[in-house]
Amino acid sequence: MWMVLCLTLLVCPFETTANWSGWSEWSMCSKSCDGGLSNQKRRCYGNINCAGPGVRYRHCNTRPCSGYLLNDNARICNVHNSVGSTSAVREWSPISEQTYPCFVLCHDLSGNTPNEIRTDKEDGTKCGSAENFYCIQGECKRLGCDGEVWSNKVIDGCGVCGGDGSKCSTNATRPQFYWQLDWSPCSVTCGTGHQESIIHCMNSRTKRRTMDYFCDREIRPSDLTRECSPSDCPPRWEISSYGRCSVECGGGIQRRNIRCVVGTGRANLITVGSYQCPDPIPITEKACNLNFCPASWQTGKWSQCSVSCGIGTQTRSLTCVKFPTHGIEINVSHSECFGARPETTRACSLEACFKEFFSVPSIVVDNSTFLQTQRMKKVYLNVGGKAILLPKQPVKIRCVVKNMDSRLIFWTKDDRLISVSPYKRVHVTPKGVLKIKRTDPNIDKGTFTCMAGIEKASTYITFQTKKKAVKVAKSMMKHVLQEVPSLDKPQSDKIPGSHDHLRPLGGNSSTLAEYMVSDWSACSRSCGAGVQTREVTCGVFSDKFIKVVSVKQCERQTKPVNLKKCLLQEFCPQWDVDKWGECSVKTCKKVGKAVQRRAVYCTNGNGTVIRRSKCQNVPVPTGSRECDNADCKVEWITSKWTKCKPHCTPRGKKFRSLSCVWKRTQKFAYSQCSSLPRPQAWKQCKSNCKKECHDHSRYCSLVGRLKMCRYETFREKCCQTCKRVTE
Repeated sequence: MWMVLCLTLLVCPFETTANWSGWSEWSMCSKSCDGGLSNQKRRCYGNINCAGPGVRYRHCNTRPCSGYLLNDNARICNVHNSVGSTSAVREWSPISEQTYPCFVLCHDLSGNTPNEIRTDKEDGTKCGSAENFYCIQGECKRLGCDGEVWSNKVIDGCGVCGGDGSKCSTNATRPQFYWQLDWSPCSVTCGTGHQESIIHCMNSRTKRRTMDYFCDREIRPSDLTRECSPSDCPPRWEISSYGRCSVECGGGIQRRNIRCVVGTGRANLITVGSYQCPDPIPITEKACNLNFCPASWQTGKWSQCSVSCGIGTQTRSLTCVKFPTHGIEINVSHSECFGARPETTRACSLEACFKEFFSVPSIVVDNSTFLQTQRMKKVYLNVGGKAILLPKQPVKIRCVVKNMDSRLIFWTKDDRLISVSPYKRVHVTPKGVLKIKRTDPNIDKGTFTCMAGIEKASTYITFQTKKKAVKVAKSMMKHVLQEVPSLDKPQSDKIPGSHDHLRPLGGNSSTLAEYMVSDWSACSRSCGAGVQTREVTCGVFSDKFIKVVSVKQCERQTKPVNLKKCLLQEFCPQWDVDKWGECSVKTCKKVGKAVQRRAVYCTNGNGTVIRRSKCQNVPVPTGSRECDNADCKVEWITSKWTKCKPHCTPRGKKFRSLSCVWKRTQKFAYSQCSSLPRPQAWKQCKSNCKKECHDHSRYCSLVGRLKMCRYETFREKCCQTCKRVTE
């Protein structure tokens, strides 16, 4: 029991010590270039604080950036463009003249609300005056070489974190092989760049570099990165992106901001005079949306009503207008306008011409739900809402109409007029009351509508058995917050409330109205913090019916809550990925393109790897992508030529096979050689060979006498005879 509680709350009441969990895997780097931070976290178990930090950092992605400024405030704000709004396009821009080291204040150029947000700079951004100050979660903090925030440890001259320089202080104590720390050239020629450490194993006798395995790997200095500033960069133009076009069509203007800036170190920029930047000055405006505006409908004002009292008409003019350029409009044919044609005539109503028609009838609607649980002498309802009745039950439905004689009310059942004859089972009384003498579920189920002038209101009637009605009622009353009449007590035919037989059930007694609630819904989330909801309604209860009424009738009571928090599982499954693998020639896909791959695995949110099926409802990040590799080149390779075919002929052919392969790996590249000249796959050849000379026909002697040997066909058939004749 205690173990389950400990695992759930992460606090054990009988524990008096604090223990750290193991360190998590290193997180992804906060920046893709110019030095970011990766972190490891661990959790403290116990009811007292653990000694030491719960998070530590290390540097990552120290290669310099290209293509944008390291602290480009406009780039940081532009991340929020079009985010968080479905009805308007947002365009965020940094507030000028701000000097915050680790965050940027952005305002929305589109004028939406809210119009100002704060955006933290990436973890690892340099800040402060000293080298070891970095932005962490929007604040400038000192980071020691041991990866701990506000740590005072630094790298000594021997490259040891927190060392005192004793390990490389004298040659006398230096071993035969030792580590030497050098620095690479600065990554930039001006401004602030980076240098990376170069660590070699040195021979103390020869003072030359040797193989790394001769040196002690346990004392090898860590790989380091430091800032360098060869010189200040010359002034240059800083140009923002163009804003939105001033108009959607007809020719507008897009504007952008430019300023002459100079770097002061660590990518901090100050504005200087424009004359200090090189010519030409970049343009700040350009034309946009030059296409013609489409034709549209334009309407005039409505005219006065055509009558001085009663109901008349109004008219207005309608034109089709085209805007070739902004500010100029031309009337064109109506056929050039698309979309719905606006109406040019409409009805208008002024003061009634006769006082007797001044008041407009209105129906008082009772939007409640009536559930009958026991038989009654007669059920009385007001029009509106829904009624669930028992079969063979007498019913009266009243239509309360203001400003109209009740004798002018009529009723319909599913759009069919109901008779006023009192001899019918279903009929309308002279006072406009719908009367059903004995309900029949097969006939009376449906919508009953009363109509008063142009006004109408409906009651939907349906039926269910007594057994089912009682079951539904008990289910509803199970969640009633106070005591109500029991369905198991002796039944009474007395109608609660007023004795007026046409008054809605329940009368005006507020003691009969009670709050009732439905069961709590399932938690909105299967993991992480979610919510549960339930429906809160107001009902009037008696031993023969339940009536769901307006919540206003329960206002004197304390309304129960309909929302609460829930937590089924603390962590949500999510996908984690490793770093991208090498862009190798072994994975060439296209000319100049290879494929990078990375591991994708499912975790429970705190770093533990779980089955992939647990993350099936979470979008899977890609595990491969194309990358640039200049060594992905292709070439044609050919086989040796075959012998000349057919044999012994002056007109033969030689053949060879062609294959498209990658130059570096000689693997098949299939169709990637289509842009290269295709080598010849066959060529003509001559195959000379000696033939034995024989006669192949019994008529060869006749060929010789008729001197037919001058023809090649006869010479081949009668070789020996023709040879003798020619000799």
